[in-house]
Amino acid sequence: MDKKKVIETLFDKKIVKILRLLVNNQGRDFYLREIARTTKVSPATTYRTLKLLKDLELVEEKKNRYLKVYCSNPKNISMFADLLEDKSAALREFTEFISTVVGINQVILHGDEERERASIIIVGTGVNQELINPKVVELKERFNFSIIYMVLSQDQYDQMVSMGLYSGKKAVLFNS
Repeated sequence: MDKKKVIETLFDKKIVKILRLLVNNQGRDFYLREIARTTKVSPATTYRTLKLLKDLELVEEKKNRYLKVYCSNPKNISMFADLLEDKSAALREFTEFISTVVGINQVILHGDEERERASIIIVGTGVNQELINPKVVELKERFNFSIIYMVLSQDQYDQMVSMGLYSGKKAVLFNS
């Protein structure tokens, strides 16, 4: 049984969208209209939903001069983390970032993407790992998702594949 499907079926889709946004961006403040625009939920419905979530102590409201900002309450929102966290967003964001790094020919997901980590093979020439490491740390902090990666030249990768060292499930995430 897919728990995410059950939650989406049982609960109002608009509430689930807003909760998912807050769970996947813990520690970030949002303006009401920003939440409404991102989730594609009307501002009035977003306001009512945020009030409900605030009353349930899942969301904190902060006054920022003249405006209010909202963020998840880390103590209480964590109960929804396993159900609503979008771990694949971390991998998508990593792939988008890595596609901009000079020298990368191919990015391969080695094995299955697990709940809290993914093993990545980066194939290229002259890849600057100093650019990649901060992004990996950022994604770990934001999504609690570890990306373990190895940079290989095309020859090294071809040799390891021919030796059978990289057998099993592989998915190409990026190809230049």
